[in-house]
Amino acid sequence: MTLRLMGANPCVTLYDGSEATAYASVWRVDWSLRGKGHALVLGTAERIRIIGPDVALGAWLGSEFNRHIGSVSAGIGWREPEFTLAPVRFELDLESGLRAAADDVVVEISDPIERYLTRKDDYDLGGTPNILSTVWIPCRQGSIAVGGNRLSGDIRLDETQPISSAFIAEAEVWCTADHPMK
Repeated sequence: MTLRLMGANPCVTLYDGSEATAYASVWRVDWSLRGKGHALVLGTAERIRIIGPDVALGAWLGSEFNRHIGSVSAGIGWREPEFTLAPVRFELDLESGLRAAADDVVVEISDPIERYLTRKDDYDLGGTPNILSTVWIPCRQGSIAVGGNRLSGDIRLDETQPISSAFIAEAEVWCTADHPMK
C-alpha cells in the first residue's frame, strides 16, 4: 500500500433534474506524492477549469482524482482542462462549512448535517484500485459562482439518509490498494 494524498476535498455538484450542471472540487493538499497546496477544479458543460498556484499539482488532482468522480459521468464529462494560475483562498470551519475563492470562482458549502468516518477499500480510479478514507460531512447548502453570477442548478439533498451533493471531505487519505479490483 502506498500513501498518495492527505488533505481535504470539499465538493458541490449542482443538478437540473437528473443532469449535473456544474461541480466544484476544492482541494487542500497537506501532503501528497506531488507536493502540497491548494487547487479548485470547476466543471461545467462548457469546460473544465483548474485554478491554483501550482499547475503540476492541479493537473495531477484533476487527472488522477476529479476525472473519475460521479458528477463527471453524470453529464458534465471530462475534457482537457484550462489552467489558471491564481491563489486559492480556502476557509474551512467544520462547524459551519467552507468558503473558497480562486480567480473569479467562489464556492460555498454550509450547514453541516452530520459527520461520518467512511472508508472504501476498492475505489476505482480509472482501473486503478485505491483505498479512500475520509470524514464525510454532508451539508444542506452549496453554491458555485463565477464572475459574481451564481451557476444554475440545485444540490441534491436527502436529510433522512442524510446525503447531499454538497459535502466536506476532511482528513481525506488516498492509498493504492494492496489487492486487485474484484
